[in-house]
Amino acid sequence: MQSDLNCKSALQVDKMALFIFLICLLGVWDLRPNNAPWVSTHNNRMWFLDSFNSGTSNAVYGLPQPHLVMDPNFWTDKSTVLPKLQNFLTLYELASTYNNTVLKCNVKQRLMIILLLLLSGNVQPNPGPEVQCIQTPTDLKLISGLKIIHLNVRSLAPKMDMVKIWFTSTEADIVIISETWLTKSITNEDINVNGYNVYRTDRPKKGGGVAIYVKSRFEASTVMSKSIPKQLELLVLNVKLAKSLSITVVGCYRPPSATKEALSSLKDLLSRINYGELLMVGDFNWDWSSTASEDFKSLCDSINLSQLISQPTRPNTKCPEKSTLIDLILTNAPHKFSSAGVFCNDLSDHCVVAACRDAKIPKCKPRIVIRRNFKKFNEQAYRHDLSLVNWERIGLTPNVELAWSFFKGNFEKIINKHAPMKKFRVKGRDNPWFTRELSDIIHLRNRAWAKARKTDLARDWSTFRQLRNKCTSFIKKAKSEYYLSVTTEHLNNPQKFWKVIKSFSVNKSSHDLPSFVLKNSVPVYDRTEVLNCFNNHFISSGSCSDYKGAASVPHSVNSSMFSGEPFTFVPFTVNQVHKALKTLNHRKPPGPDLIEPFSLKMAADFIAQPLTTLFNLSIETQEIPSIWKSAFVTPHLKGGDPAVLTNYRPISNLCVLSKILESLVCEQLKEFLYSNELLSTLQSGFRKKHSTITAATKVINDILVALDNKQYCAALFIDLSKAFDTVDHIVLKQRLISFGLSDHAVSWLTNYMKNRTQCVRQDGLCSEFLNVHTGVPQGSVLGPLLFVMYINNIDQNVSHTNMHFYADDTIIYCFDPSPTTAVKYLQKAFDTVQHTFLQLKLTVNADKTKLMLFSNSRKTPQGFLTVSTLEGNEIELVHVYKYLGILIDDALSFKPHIENLVRKLKLKLGFLFRNKCCFSFGIKKRLVTATFLSILDYGDLLYMNATAQCLSKIDSVYHAALRFVTNCKASTHHCELYSRVGWSSLSTRRFTHWCIFIYKSLLGLLPSYICSLIKLRTVESYGLRSNDHLSLAVPFARTELGKKAFVFSAPSTWNTLQKRWKLKELIPLNIFKSKLKFEEKVTFNCTCFT
Repeated sequence: MQSDLNCKSALQVDKMALFIFLICLLGVWDLRPNNAPWVSTHNNRMWFLDSFNSGTSNAVYGLPQPHLVMDPNFWTDKSTVLPKLQNFLTLYELASTYNNTVLKCNVKQRLMIILLLLLSGNVQPNPGPEVQCIQTPTDLKLISGLKIIHLNVRSLAPKMDMVKIWFTSTEADIVIISETWLTKSITNEDINVNGYNVYRTDRPKKGGGVAIYVKSRFEASTVMSKSIPKQLELLVLNVKLAKSLSITVVGCYRPPSATKEALSSLKDLLSRINYGELLMVGDFNWDWSSTASEDFKSLCDSINLSQLISQPTRPNTKCPEKSTLIDLILTNAPHKFSSAGVFCNDLSDHCVVAACRDAKIPKCKPRIVIRRNFKKFNEQAYRHDLSLVNWERIGLTPNVELAWSFFKGNFEKIINKHAPMKKFRVKGRDNPWFTRELSDIIHLRNRAWAKARKTDLARDWSTFRQLRNKCTSFIKKAKSEYYLSVTTEHLNNPQKFWKVIKSFSVNKSSHDLPSFVLKNSVPVYDRTEVLNCFNNHFISSGSCSDYKGAASVPHSVNSSMFSGEPFTFVPFTVNQVHKALKTLNHRKPPGPDLIEPFSLKMAADFIAQPLTTLFNLSIETQEIPSIWKSAFVTPHLKGGDPAVLTNYRPISNLCVLSKILESLVCEQLKEFLYSNELLSTLQSGFRKKHSTITAATKVINDILVALDNKQYCAALFIDLSKAFDTVDHIVLKQRLISFGLSDHAVSWLTNYMKNRTQCVRQDGLCSEFLNVHTGVPQGSVLGPLLFVMYINNIDQNVSHTNMHFYADDTIIYCFDPSPTTAVKYLQKAFDTVQHTFLQLKLTVNADKTKLMLFSNSRKTPQGFLTVSTLEGNEIELVHVYKYLGILIDDALSFKPHIENLVRKLKLKLGFLFRNKCCFSFGIKKRLVTATFLSILDYGDLLYMNATAQCLSKIDSVYHAALRFVTNCKASTHHCELYSRVGWSSLSTRRFTHWCIFIYKSLLGLLPSYICSLIKLRTVESYGLRSNDHLSLAVPFARTELGKKAFVFSAPSTWNTLQKRWKLKELIPLNIFKSKLKFEEKVTFNCTCFT
């Protein structure tokens, strides 16, 4: 090349350099893109045209690939090579089709680029280190680094077992799944995998969807989640691998039928993301090996994305030229990836694509739990050692703390001898049915796939397909045989039986703590500090720091309610303590004293006497051992981001012995309250004969009667903010005095409430113990009763209104022919109740408090007034509200409740049918009884008055459950299903429950507010034989709606039943149930076709 090159001869020199470059290319044997397959010809030469791709032609010449498509013989005749090259150089004058081509540079820059390319000896579109090709999942598993795989599953929920095998076989750190086909009805628990956090973007309609699983050791947060109809689903996460290393992971699915706007939408969405290193993975349905995807490639070039996968991901063995490369792994840092590959897929017709990024991934620390080792436990030796202790010395100790220290020291010494504390490593298994034989078959299948892809012989492909089908059938068989065996073995052991059942869907305990939490938006990783963050959050959420105005309000609610003999504790007996010890649930965890209920239960015969002495000493001295006033708290994830503290609620574990003492105290206190009728008759919480159903029945009956009398009913459902956690101890003490408790009893209860502490404990680590200044102890026996006493009689000074309570769930409702007047009465009553709450230092949650107007009219009356709080916050008017687990609508049709019920039951049906091969007939009946019928039975006395059309929806779901039990076809008649299972129809089941409820009210086994609604009919003067039968008076009901009220429907049903039974006196409840069951069997005949 001439040394005196100048600007005038630049074009000539540039053409000369290009000419030399093309000649040199003829000798290059390895001119191909990264990881491209080696294409050989008959003389084993790598022809320039065969391997020259669009990326190289665009980068060097600025020409699209079609300009180079010529006859291969073009390059074979050496005598014509140079003239043809000269002709080819005329194409140089064409304008470049890309903005970032070499031709945009000046002459010297272009010349330097060409010379550097000549020196490199390996011209590639994406320069960088060679990416190693991995053939099987085992190869990926053995590589160190950040492992990423992509699965196209086409419905994730029913294929979770096979998906989990991919997690295990590859040990992938990030798993992107496309075509999840998930809906809102499928929760994260249904698709959870141990050790991973799942993030998802579902398509609003059927199909599509993306999910990304990230190992829980990494901090991950959602940056973007988009589902654009008929275009794509996109999920963007920011995954932090180390303190200074994070990757933006994009999961994408674009359906084949997507519109042309999908590309521009993808470009727009990516432009909104701030990222450093980007990894985009998914099923794009743009064939990377086809020229039809040039626009998509152009987009990738514009944001510097390189594609790591070179082999077709949707192969067509019958017609290889139709194979496509549509499952892609794109990154802007290809030099950081050491390997990539394509695996066979047993989930869909797409291959699994995988890649490994160079990174130092810290090993996940094993989960360690500390518990007693009962492996060498000898019960006889244990009881013998207990008998040698002189427990009578406790009675000689006047101090409770010293007495407790003596008991604990001796008891711990013995239990530590026979069952010492030991650290255990928890090894969770997602698939306990995964056998060695199945692992070998999967390994053979993967090897057969790799061989078939390499040889492309029909024989090898046939071998692979046989192993693939065998592997799929073995997975189903292994799971079915395992669970059939285990469930049958543990059928009579409820604890183990339900543990096995839960293992199907719930793979990650909601008690497991995340690897980090956010404290003031800053992630905290240290385990002890994480526990401290949880503890501080739980303590602060229960404090009264946000309470305003309580100090200036007089405590008028503390007026004495009892003037009789004050309540005092009676000493406990040994028999009472022994019975309490024997009835302990040995599966419960220990409290801060670390004494398990199992060891106490076995030692009951020896420790009942010393514990009785200790309990009575506590009552006598009005003191409780300090450790008994402490609690271990476990955070329980309610839902949402695991790193956010507000998404957790605390679950407390108290000392077992303290709960025994509480139960003995509670029994005496309840007897005093019930015998003197000190608790409000409007309170249904935590009381014998009362339940949520009795409370809801009373309220709905009153509303129906009002509507039947042409009245409006304005109802206010009040929600209190953290009511149990904000009980003020000083106010509680005053309330206890007003109930007539003696000074001695109040002093003991005051000591029970004060100086309480708690800490968060997980896997042997504990946070600091913090003081709890407010609230009743969570998880305690006394706590609920103390709270009921705390809010007792809050209805005082309230007129022209009705009220009912279930613990802190409060409803106020007023009747009047004018809706405006009804609301005025409601507002006045609400103001009075709010002032009472202020005195009790309880706060009304205005956002969750709702107003509802019940009427026979579907339209809200004009000029309808609203209700507001004392602070002026207006209460929202709603048409549906969930009251005590029942969705109540303003028309009392129960249609929303039934629709919600059907939706919930269909979820359970999906789980049952997905795993039906794993259960026997008896196991299926037990599952449906426990998980299906229990939901149907709750509130059936209320929604039984819904229309036949609504009730038929429940029947259809019930029949589907029966088909699950019997394995019958969908065309099987429901009467045949009833006969095979031996169950009655839902209408018969509801009628049975209804009759039992009515009869309980006759026997006085229900609250007085229910029993008072029905009355025996007075004896008439006529001498009729029917006068000897027990019949009820039926009041007048004007409308069909009024006839659904309990006060009318209960007597009507009873009198109809009496026409057949003719009872002259009340019989025991068990005999009544037997008669109902016998009548049910007698009348069990199909009348559908008669």
